[in-house]
Amino acid sequence: MKKEHLKNKSFYLKLIVLLIGIVVLVYPLPYYIESPGSADKLNDIITVDGKKDTEKGSFMMTTVQVQNANVLTILLSQFNKNSELVPKQDILGDSDSREYNRIQTYNMENSKNEAIQIALELADIPYKRVYKGIYVLSVADYSSFYQKLEVGDLIQKLDNRTVLQSDEFIQSLQKLSVDDSVNIGFERDGKEGSAKGKVIKLPKLDRPGIGVTVVDQTTIDTDKKIEFNTKGVSGPSAGLMFSLELYSMLSHKDLKQGRNIAGTGTINDKGEVGDIGGIEKKVVAAEKAGATIFFAPNNKTDGKTNYEVAKESAKKNKLSLTIVPVKTIQDAIGYLEKHTT
Repeated sequence: MKKEHLKNKSFYLKLIVLLIGIVVLVYPLPYYIESPGSADKLNDIITVDGKKDTEKGSFMMTTVQVQNANVLTILLSQFNKNSELVPKQDILGDSDSREYNRIQTYNMENSKNEAIQIALELADIPYKRVYKGIYVLSVADYSSFYQKLEVGDLIQKLDNRTVLQSDEFIQSLQKLSVDDSVNIGFERDGKEGSAKGKVIKLPKLDRPGIGVTVVDQTTIDTDKKIEFNTKGVSGPSAGLMFSLELYSMLSHKDLKQGRNIAGTGTINDKGEVGDIGGIEKKVVAAEKAGATIFFAPNNKTDGKTNYEVAKESAKKNKLSLTIVPVKTIQDAIGYLEKHTT
């Protein structure tokens, strides 16, 4: 009887130790693990007037895989020399994960609009830029609208007057006095709402405001029906590749010439290509997916350019793809037109 009791006690002790070990292994840590993601063919993602790009080859957008870190995933990441442990603060900044995801979703939608606009301009197709409202990127904790407005809210009214552009919104606030009451009308998750608060003196800026960071949300009105299937992917870094794919389709110019062409970089309405993070991982994903050309932003910075970081990664990983520095979409188009094989 005593032996059986000790046996049961030993069993439960082992079970408890096992459960504690499992919890320790999977308990989330304040870090993320970044590693090479995917290189996705845009002729499977973008359609124009219901049609896909059927020319041989493909333009490809590249991604970085980001996963929550725990002891188990950190141990497994040691088998991938291109994995990197990154503090959550470095990725999320002052946002929580929900706010960060909303901002990244906005960035993706904005990159689509910028890509559509620049591609239509290059293809000489008319369009109109339509302002939908003012997107809330952050709300300072000292703002009287803290916990009243949220990241992702779309401001459309100021004191019952329709305001759809951020410049007009900011200028209107600057004309008010500190402690004046204001009413903000907004849209959240498809529902209308409003919030009241007071104008404050913004720290460092020495002018009236409400302590809310905003940016325009726009859409492009065109006769062309342009659709993206980017479910599960967010962020602004596919802008350049979206633009190249759309320009190729809208102009009916075969820039690919049968090649698999990857790259990364934001795009603005002037066609300028902006820097991104994780390019050293994206070139690895691109070659693995069969790309032979990779476009990398090459803007002056205090440190290394995206292009230089990509070249270093290619050397380290013994990659064979050609890395091309670009500052504008015209740089990329010019390269593809000049190098046809």
